Amino acid sequence: MRYEQKALLPRPGTFADEKALGAFVLGKLDQWFHIEEQVPGCYWTGEETRIDAVLKPRDADGWHDAEPAVGIEFKNLTPDTGTGERYGWVAQAVGYTHCQWQGYDRLGIFLCPSPLSWLLSRANQVATARQRRISPEALEEERHRVREYGRRFGKEYTDAYVDREALLEHRRRLADLAYEEFTARADGYANADEREREHDLRVAKELTHLLGQLSVGELMPYEDSGWTLTRSGVRLWSEREGVAKVPYKLRPRIGSQRDRH
Repeated sequence: MRYEQKALLPRPGTFADEKALGAFVLGKLDQWFHIEEQVPGCYWTGEETRIDAVLKPRDADGWHDAEPAVGIEFKNLTPDTGTGERYGWVAQAVGYTHCQWQGYDRLGIFLCPSPLSWLLSRANQVATARQRRISPEALEEERHRVREYGRRFGKEYTDAYVDREALLEHRRRLADLAYEEFTARADGYANADEREREHDLRVAKELTHLLGQLSVGELMPYEDSGWTLTRSGVRLWSEREGVAKVPYKLRPRIGSQRDRH
């Protein structure tokens, strides 16, 4: 991911299914790439599989492979997509880098959207979430929780008791937030929001570099570059800037060999 630019993160549930997501994205990329969908491949074990699409640049000038091509795998994120599913998708992509693809040999795999979208999305929503924790609605939710807790054990708490317990919890929450603000400033951050956001971005950056070492990249739209292919946080191509001058190859590397010229 490119942290100097804003990724345009998809909202979970935007597309009905992966087929709809793929059709939308490939329609955007058709003017720059030859597209072959549902390309068959084979694992080293002999097991057969398919990848959603393979992209070949219509103009190969500037690319750093003799025959540039990338594999694209789509996953349609939903509000119910869990951590296990996201990292299972990553494991699938890593396995695909070892496959032999019909007509292409091995390919670098690019995931769309990034499997780390949830992390960046959370980083962008930190301040909003913090405000919700101290809002009047949060206090009312706490009242409801106290009241329901009593009913679960056969007690009907008075309004005065509910208000007192909810207010105590609300004050505790405010004290926790104040302590977070204090420690964040002591650590050199402007506020706790900035510290938490920086932490999430740092984790995302480390994971992005790890995936890049495994020949797995990302296909994502960015605010200033449009649709962009990145690996290890490095732009390889974008619709507005074209091929990057950084001489990274697309093919998966073997062992610890560098994938530059």
